[in-house]
Amino acid sequence: MPGSEKGQRMGFDRAGFDREVGLRLQRARRERGITQQELARRIGLPRPSYANIESGRQRVPLDVVWRAAIVLGQSLAALVPEPLPRHGDSARLSPIGPLSAATESLGFMSWRKLSEDPGN
Repeated sequence: MPGSEKGQRMGFDRAGFDREVGLRLQRARRERGITQQELARRIGLPRPSYANIESGRQRVPLDVVWRAAIVLGQSLAALVPEPLPRHGDSARLSPIGPLSAATESLGFMSWRKLSEDPGN
C-alpha cells in the first residue's frame, strides 16, 4: 500500500475523529433547522445516543453517518474528515472552510484539490 511500511501500524486519533464527525453532524443539522430529537428519530437512535455522537462522547458507526447524510441531504464526504496529507501530497491539497484550523489540530482537515472551483 502506498504510504505505509510493512509492519508499521497506522496512527489514528479515534477521539478526534469522533469529535470532528460530531461537529460536522451538528453543523449540518442546525443549518437545516432540525432538532436533535427529530434527527435521532429519523435515523433510528435514542436522542441521548445521538447527542453523545454530536458531542464526540460516543463512537460514530458508519451506518449512522450514512443515514444522517441522507436525512440532512449531505454526502458522506461532507460529514467525515479526510486524513491530513503526508509528504508530497500537501502540494496538491488546500484546506478550506472555517473549520480548517480546528480540524487540523485534531489530525484531520477539510480539503479540496487546488484545481477545484473555490465557489463550490
